[in-house]
Amino acid sequence: MKREDYKRSIEEIRDPYSRWIRDREVKRSPKEFAVPEDYLVFCNDDGRIDEKAGEAFREYDAFSKGYDLIYTDEDEEDKGFRHDPYFKPDHSPDTLDSFYYPGGFTVIKRELSERVKEARKSEFGSLEFLRECGKLSKNPLHIPEVLYHAFSHHEYEYADRVDQGYVVQGALGEIAVVILSKDHPELLARCLKGLVRSAEAEGVSLECIVIDNGSNAVNTEEYRKLSEKYSFDYFRKETEFVYSKLCNMGAGMTASGLILFLNDDIEIPEGTFVFGRMLKEACKEKTGAVGCKLLYPGGKRIQHCGITLLKSGASHKLCGYEDNRAYYRGVNRRKINVFAVTGACLMIERRKFEEAGGFDENLSVAYTDVDLCSALLLKGYYNVCLNDLSIIHHESFSRKSDDGDKERFERLIREREYYYEKYRDLIAGGDPWYSRNLTETGLDYDVNILSAEDKVPYHEKLSEVSFSEKGEWITLLGSEGKSRYRKCGNNGKVHYSIDVCERRSSDAMCHSDFTEISGWAFVQGAPGYEYDTFLLISDGEKYYRVSAGRILRDDISAVFPKERDTELSGFSVKISNRALSKDIDRDDVFLILERRGLFGRKRGYITR
Repeated sequence: MKREDYKRSIEEIRDPYSRWIRDREVKRSPKEFAVPEDYLVFCNDDGRIDEKAGEAFREYDAFSKGYDLIYTDEDEEDKGFRHDPYFKPDHSPDTLDSFYYPGGFTVIKRELSERVKEARKSEFGSLEFLRECGKLSKNPLHIPEVLYHAFSHHEYEYADRVDQGYVVQGALGEIAVVILSKDHPELLARCLKGLVRSAEAEGVSLECIVIDNGSNAVNTEEYRKLSEKYSFDYFRKETEFVYSKLCNMGAGMTASGLILFLNDDIEIPEGTFVFGRMLKEACKEKTGAVGCKLLYPGGKRIQHCGITLLKSGASHKLCGYEDNRAYYRGVNRRKINVFAVTGACLMIERRKFEEAGGFDENLSVAYTDVDLCSALLLKGYYNVCLNDLSIIHHESFSRKSDDGDKERFERLIREREYYYEKYRDLIAGGDPWYSRNLTETGLDYDVNILSAEDKVPYHEKLSEVSFSEKGEWITLLGSEGKSRYRKCGNNGKVHYSIDVCERRSSDAMCHSDFTEISGWAFVQGAPGYEYDTFLLISDGEKYYRVSAGRILRDDISAVFPKERDTELSGFSVKISNRALSKDIDRDDVFLILERRGLFGRKRGYITR
């Protein structure tokens, strides 16, 4: 690799938005932006409308199809440098309650504007005024192109925004709570303690039922004691765990107009009140399922703040991320519309649950909640996640994870295929509340440009090489010719580490059943761009030479500050396990740092 290519690679990894602008942004000719007389333009004067806006509005027929509110994506611009893009969701009436997500540039039909103006609820042109326009809009249009550039950062917060983390005063009525639990009475006890505490504080009457699909005798007795203490109905039946069927059974045993499906490993911390907030949203005419933010034990890391459709399937965005700051315009801090919410804590009106057909019993565990939420979307409802309300989820405490278990993984694949076939048309349309300009593979909100990790080489087949060792030299002969490498150790010319050599079930790129190998390596005293990293794999019978991808490792640069160009000293590779005759571990992997010399001769070092 040449030095300029090496430096360019680093810059592109660190600034993916510049890559997106160069490679993915729609290229348009500048055209005068003009609107018909029956439209008004509301534009924050701390920014500019892009010169391509006129052509974009024309292509989207923005003024000829009766759209009454039109907005676009935006970014920030500082001395000509564009950064921090905001790729917005399509129409999101509940997100609109949280902040004015259409942002700094909105075009509104004059008739709609006049109706809001006559109501005199807010100052003309204010964010509150625009919010009312958004609420009354019957035919909004989102143009998913960056056509407004703000000169400084704006949160678009309303002046009249009120704190929604309140306790609703007075009786809220009755809510049915359905909980599945088996052989974990200690989890259920903790769950019920917080549940009852919150209900009593908010004036809620609970119609609670616990479904047990076959606890042992000791735990069954503990459950019976808990049912007397917390006044819930306890139903035990020896049967296979089919989440959808058991939840439907529980719902059928209750009569309340609102149902809260809750995992037994949910913990409601003291001082947290869930019913008022969730009930308020669930009872809205156009609201389907309502969820909230779930945190891992300790309350510092996010487990759930809404489910999004990614390349690999329905995914929990920001799962595992620290909840110590707001991400991407506060998605983990606000009430937002989402494709789906988790069944671990899901509230819904009974009539809507029944209208959607309940949980699909063809799905035993995976995709049950996503299926229900998808059915609600098709009925015209909006699913809502209250990310300004958080509780604790001791996830999968009572059952093993699907990842790493062959039988469970195969079930996951079957159920995912069933779901994708059932909702083929819905899925083809994409997730309306997650821009296609955002990553399809990551759990963050980076732009939709493949990262170095996404582009890691994936080998379905391997190239076999012959191996010969003589003195301090090792020679490999394969389809790419002869290569000669000097043997070295970790304390010599080469510094390296194999950090990961593990079997994986799947990844965000839809690969399945592979071995991932990653780590870092560099040649002491040599610029990093002069050497490429390969692996020599031994499966006990044969040797294979495998190319690896470069990964950014700023930590290595920090530890070895005197070495040159070590930023891309990380490496990673994925190998289909079908290409190997056995599971491999670190002892089966040798690193090759290769430099091409004169006449294409390949020389370098091998860790032997």
